[in-house]
Amino acid sequence: MKKVIMTLVIAFSVVFLCNAKVGFTQEGMEQRLDYLETRISEITTTQEDNKSTLDSLKGLKDKVSLGFGLRTQFSMTEDAAGTKNDQVSGGRSWDKNFDVTNMRMYMGAKITDQITTTFNTEIYNDDGEDTVRLLDAFAEYTWSDKHHIRFGRHLPASDRYNLDGPYYQNAYDFPGPGISAYPFKDTGRVEGISYWGQLDGGKFKYQFSAAEGKETAGGPNDDPDHLLTSGRLTLCLWEKEPGYYNSSAFYGAKDVFTIGLVGVHQSDAAGTAAAPTDYRAWNVDVLIEKTFNWGTIDIEAAYFDYNCGDTSGGTGTLGGAGQAWEAGLSYLFPEKMNLFWVEGQLQPISRYVSYDPTDADTANQWSRSKLELGFNYIIQPYNAKVSLMWSNEHLGSTGGEADWNEDRQSVKLGMQFQH
Repeated sequence: MKKVIMTLVIAFSVVFLCNAKVGFTQEGMEQRLDYLETRISEITTTQEDNKSTLDSLKGLKDKVSLGFGLRTQFSMTEDAAGTKNDQVSGGRSWDKNFDVTNMRMYMGAKITDQITTTFNTEIYNDDGEDTVRLLDAFAEYTWSDKHHIRFGRHLPASDRYNLDGPYYQNAYDFPGPGISAYPFKDTGRVEGISYWGQLDGGKFKYQFSAAEGKETAGGPNDDPDHLLTSGRLTLCLWEKEPGYYNSSAFYGAKDVFTIGLVGVHQSDAAGTAAAPTDYRAWNVDVLIEKTFNWGTIDIEAAYFDYNCGDTSGGTGTLGGAGQAWEAGLSYLFPEKMNLFWVEGQLQPISRYVSYDPTDADTANQWSRSKLELGFNYIIQPYNAKVSLMWSNEHLGSTGGEADWNEDRQSVKLGMQFQH
């Protein structure tokens, strides 16, 4: 019976195939094969085009980098002396402000294996108005880990805080009075050239820069004929800190004990046009970070000395002459928390800064100091952080003896995000 059924099925199939119209004739089969070949060719071409596009995008990603950084804050600051009852501030004793501190755009391109370019810009608030300014615009030539050259506008060889930038400080803000007060351009940049390199993957680093010096119309170096030179040597006693830039915290990622030594010089940059003097400055900075099973301790300290040849540096020219020091301490809890449904680590932090101008500079400014206490909430190291800081600053401002002993308090809630 099975053989009969099988025979009938085959017979019906043969009859069906023989009576089919174009479908299964020899001519129809050739047409269908041609069609299939055409479709396969089209699909193959599309796949090759897509692969070429993906390869191009991947190559572009390897050659071009984009990023951004945002810092925004709410602050409450005591009014300056003499304004609390001036009938202008409405009797308020605290000024309250919401500010976008800055919004930065980072762009980089790899031209060849040895040549890269960097272009960074910033939108910031200047007396209530949004302003765009250029941060970095330089090319870097790399021959090896030991030999690099940067040419253009960039951060020169300088102290740890300047090479940190605002996004890689441990505290929310730059230290304040007298710290990193070198006569560079705004935002700590210069237009010049830097040679740098590192040994043993960053165990020892050297950085040297030459740039346009500080110019004062009608004063010393009225013409930009005296270059500002600076140099930095960095020694890592524990783990390495590779790269051109620094950070003041690693949030438990590594244990560091690093010492940096900086020197800055510009001839005929201080004094007067009739009697110019040289500007000389130096500093030493130290960072210690150690992680234990009960948390991470971060200690930073620095000393700065600014010398204008026994003349006044002035607040508007070289930033003043004198000595300054800074000390900071923080503790990072090892356990993660969940504040406002966002996971992060709590970090109590403190910092003290003191600046004492030389006798030649007391006509421009007096001793200043600043104490900061607060908390950081580290959501993602460097890229997402919330800070609540209280500070008390001894202003030491100009304006007569009434201002010499004035203290001003401030409370700030700041947030930074970066990608």
